Amino acid sequence: MPRGFASHSASSRWIRIDLALRRFGLAVITGIVAIGAFFMLLPFVWTALTAHKTWEEIHRLPITWLPDNLLNLENYRVLLTEYPTLRWLMNSIVVSVVAIISSLVFCSVAGYAFAKLRFRGRDLCFFGILAVLMMPFEVTFLPLFIIASKLHLVNTYVGLIGPNFMSAIGVFIMRQFFQTIPNDYLDAARVDGASEIQIFRRVALPCAIPAIVTVGVLKFILSWNSFLWPLVMAQDESMMTITVGMQTFVQLHIVDYRLLSASATLSVVPLVILFVVAQRWIISGMVTSGLKG
Repeated sequence: MPRGFASHSASSRWIRIDLALRRFGLAVITGIVAIGAFFMLLPFVWTALTAHKTWEEIHRLPITWLPDNLLNLENYRVLLTEYPTLRWLMNSIVVSVVAIISSLVFCSVAGYAFAKLRFRGRDLCFFGILAVLMMPFEVTFLPLFIIASKLHLVNTYVGLIGPNFMSAIGVFIMRQFFQTIPNDYLDAARVDGASEIQIFRRVALPCAIPAIVTVGVLKFILSWNSFLWPLVMAQDESMMTITVGMQTFVQLHIVDYRLLSASATLSVVPLVILFVVAQRWIISGMVTSGLKG
């Protein structure tokens, strides 16, 4: 057998082995991720199914996953007619939407300044923002509440939205993304006579759509799921958000799992829709902002 033919045969064999190992590794990773996703989805599936059960079904032993009547909507009817659930949902939407708009404005401007502008104390200010990320909200909770109380912002939308006007993680993500934009693009706009504001609006922002969507989705999730701050600021039932309103069904000695599960299912629906619609930009923004800069 010619030496060249034997060498080519051995090389082909190693290539096939390498491809088989790669496929096996991909299959293992996919299986692990699938198993992890399955166990992560179990609580959501259980909650959604519990929302269709009666009181007797919930306390039945042994425990059953499926309700006797999957089309039973009585719990949702009670939730929407006997409690101000729609008002709670509207409050959550108002707080989250305003928080998204204000955060995108401030975070995009601050991120661009930290990434592309040169000014005294820039790095020190940015490290200060990073320090805020490391500080638990409970540290600033009491001073913020005292300030809001003295300004008579309790039971107002301004008080509910207050701590969510700005986002430190949003500034970090936007800054990391803007650093990936080549300076040549910005210099070309300056040569053409564009001002810094025009460069920011017409050059930098259109390139940062994935990061903007990522910051918006993260801010929406954080604002929607916020509990401690709305709990102390919304002292009237009409100003409660959905996360605080759900505590109505948790009493000292009894928990109404029917209405609690129904309200929890309703509160998750906007988050699921938002993620499904924006997942492409979320992944792109996370990858670019997290690995570069």
